[in-house]
Amino acid sequence: MSAGDRCGDWLCERQTEGVELRLRVRRWLVRRRTPYQELELAETDELGRVLALDGKIMLSERGEPFYHEMLVHPALLLHGCPQRVLIVGGGDGGTLREVLRHPPVERATLVEIDREVIEASREHLPTVHQGAFDNPRTELVIQPGEEFVRAHPGEFDVILVDSTDPIGPGEALFTKEFFAACRAALRGGGLMALQAGTPFYWPQELAQVVERVKAAFPHVGVYLGFVPAYPSGMWAYVLAGLSDFRAAEAEIEARYSARGLSTRYYTPAVHRAAFVLPRFVEEHLGLAPKALSR
Repeated sequence: MSAGDRCGDWLCERQTEGVELRLRVRRWLVRRRTPYQELELAETDELGRVLALDGKIMLSERGEPFYHEMLVHPALLLHGCPQRVLIVGGGDGGTLREVLRHPPVERATLVEIDREVIEASREHLPTVHQGAFDNPRTELVIQPGEEFVRAHPGEFDVILVDSTDPIGPGEALFTKEFFAACRAALRGGGLMALQAGTPFYWPQELAQVVERVKAAFPHVGVYLGFVPAYPSGMWAYVLAGLSDFRAAEAEIEARYSARGLSTRYYTPAVHRAAFVLPRFVEEHLGLAPKALSR
């Protein structure tokens, strides 16, 4: 039974055992089982069109820039010249759209396991992909992301993992082996960014992801953003590099301006602030400074 069947004219996501988000549906656009997952796409009263996979909201038209901009721009602006970018997942096209806004990008390769997600998004989410699937710099590949990454060592400047939660089709994209393959797939100075859930409800999951990424990369950072439809609204991202990406922080403002970017949520100031973590997140990650003795 899908979430839509359970809730009738509401799109319902059980975010935790005790928390559920309900969105009133004007009309259902897609409700079907693909070979990989339950695919639902609805037009809602408050958030516009909403895409859900296996009962979990992936995006809303109203709030998707909050997520896609924060996944894409920190990594691409910290890289001086991101020419080859790999997106693992992201079948809705929002991450691809933001990547293509960077003029240095010569090729953006999107690898998606589920062709039906791309097809549904192409038809029903034009405000999200904005034609990115048909951009001449875009390469679409239908294949499990972990298989593709292993087969392409040393090819990419930036890898963006725009995955579902670490269950079902997305589980393979949160392993030590996958992160090691991502490191091998990067060129010198390369960066990887991925979404890592909410530290409010699932701090252990974030800590586990960070530990696994650190096993593969010498430089790792965590940053936060706000995504209204996601559990708790507080969302974590992990950024990893082959070299110390903090050295490029002073260049963010200049690169943002030079690349002619226009954003709704992300700004260079938000970028800097996003890496300042609340104390409770630092504690979960083992980063909190020891209390001063009295």
